Amino acid sequence: MNNTYKYLIVKEAILKEIKEGRLSPGEKLKSEEEYAQKYQVSLITIRKALTELTTDGYITRIRKKGTFVNDTPTEPAPAASHLIAVIISANERYDISYMKIIKGIQAMASQQNYSVLIEWCDRQPHQEETAIRKMLTQNVEGFLLYLSDPKQNRYMLSLIEERNLPYVLIDRCDHSYPCYYAGCDNFTGGLLATEELIKAHHTKIAFAAYEFFLPSEQTRYDGFLCAMIKAGIPVDHHNLIRDVDTDVLAEQIKRREFTAIFCCNDRLALNTIQGLARAGLTIARDYSIIGFDEWDDSLNKAAGLTTIRQDFQEVGRNSFYLLHSAIQGVLTGNHTKMISGVSIIRRTSVATCEEY
Repeated sequence: MNNTYKYLIVKEAILKEIKEGRLSPGEKLKSEEEYAQKYQVSLITIRKALTELTTDGYITRIRKKGTFVNDTPTEPAPAASHLIAVIISANERYDISYMKIIKGIQAMASQQNYSVLIEWCDRQPHQEETAIRKMLTQNVEGFLLYLSDPKQNRYMLSLIEERNLPYVLIDRCDHSYPCYYAGCDNFTGGLLATEELIKAHHTKIAFAAYEFFLPSEQTRYDGFLCAMIKAGIPVDHHNLIRDVDTDVLAEQIKRREFTAIFCCNDRLALNTIQGLARAGLTIARDYSIIGFDEWDDSLNKAAGLTTIRQDFQEVGRNSFYLLHSAIQGVLTGNHTKMISGVSIIRRTSVATCEEY
């Protein structure tokens, strides 16, 4: 069976039975599970085929009773806009990175006649669960999820799985749990950032974490470790700063315990620059610093922050592509990941170590 058009093949097979009289008007069709077993496809694929037959007027689906053949097929109804749910768990609701992800999703969705329902919630598990339950009442065909911690909140995903609806996790996921996922190449980003500092002759480099429980940060740290080990630079747990205290960090820099800092995201980098400035330290004179994300271009330029750029709009586009492919029955299994590339944006925050 052609992997790309599974639902169309199922649809045409059922339609042929109706047109040839093997399924009579008023007759009840098999259950979704029976059709899935018969054609060896997913329930999502069967649901897609039956939905189109309903739209075309050949069958009627009655909740808790079943699916029945219509007496006389009606003219196909005008194509209606389909719905997907986007749930973003964030304290900063107008963060430009989220806006770019949404823009990428909407650009792809409009091409496929999909409407996007966006639900914002604070980074609290009960609010995320409430948002998911709310969207499950909206007749959506799938979910795009930017959750605070998918690893700890895995039970929320079961709410969607119970409905046999596909979902894609954005940026954050539990790599030990099979899922559709769209994000950036965190490992390569961590590698590039650290190599940039090493090229500037830094050997005393700190990795500053923000939410180290997240696999995305851990993977950036793995890239950091790889670059340090490749360069033959000793590294241990002292190089990892889980909670940045800029007063403590300032003293470490003054004692030359660290000459450079790789911050796991730009927000942390900018906050660190401000904190070190209060302690009397000047960026690129007393220390070098590099961020990750190209979070806010204007703020980064003002600070002269060298950073690793990820394309948030591409992440958004990729997330919709995965979800739409799952809805259409193109993807099988639930462990496909789309990783977008990263690049380095050089500004003035990285100086050669010998210069100070």
